[in-house]
Amino acid sequence: MISPYWNARLTRDLTNLSLVRHRNSDGHIISMHQSGTHWLRNMLSMAMARAYNLPEPEYIQDNDFICAPQDASKYPQIPRIVSSHQIPTPLITNRLALSLIRLPDYVLLMRDPRVIAASHYRRFEARYKIPFSEYLRANVELLRQNSRKRKFDKDIWWDLRFQNSWGRMMQLRPGHIHLVRYEELRRDTARHLRDIMQFLHMPAIDDETLAWCIEQSSKESMAQKESPDIAHKVVHQDNKNPLAIYSDDDKRFFLETYRKYCKADFGYDLESGW
Repeated sequence: MISPYWNARLTRDLTNLSLVRHRNSDGHIISMHQSGTHWLRNMLSMAMARAYNLPEPEYIQDNDFICAPQDASKYPQIPRIVSSHQIPTPLITNRLALSLIRLPDYVLLMRDPRVIAASHYRRFEARYKIPFSEYLRANVELLRQNSRKRKFDKDIWWDLRFQNSWGRMMQLRPGHIHLVRYEELRRDTARHLRDIMQFLHMPAIDDETLAWCIEQSSKESMAQKESPDIAHKVVHQDNKNPLAIYSDDDKRFFLETYRKYCKADFGYDLESGW
């Protein structure tokens, strides 16, 4: 029986041509789910608003400065930066295909996949209506019984496909993909934010403005700018250890699955820190 990983690679990723169809941008932020996407987007949006003397976004979910690849830019006079969670189709993760098509430069935002799984579950626990252990194992049958949803928004197999595909893209496009680890962005936000802005060819801003952009993107500030139309809030103040949700069996399952399928760990030591 084909594994869920390879089944998704063949039935979803192979035909997913979004990165090819929507490649007209000056820069593309690619991120894992629950990896700080809104945080990074908000900091960059504030910086662009100041640099181009434009109004700040009203809500953190607004796409005024960084939009989805398929959407039109609100301000066509400034660089077009887009954001998504797309997984590259295997049809383009080879040297021949990449020599024939023009793709933009990518900022690749990663996070410890153990934390991502826990964070995603906690955010959508009420929607999935199943225990974490069943979510971790991508128990779609139980999901359908309990919530009538046909699939998870993302699961462990999505994370593995994302990591392996973008790991391969980094090998094939050196210099065109800027890796950012969420944990490092947290530790030294100013330095990494400047690096990202330079990579995206954004206008330079002074240290005071940079500090203001970071301050306006704190959890407290962003929580006050959540859109009232969004059911699932982005900002969570929960400071619990995210890995505490894993049972011993969950840890074994996670590690065994990653040892078997993961081809690109992006520098994360998944064996320690539990």
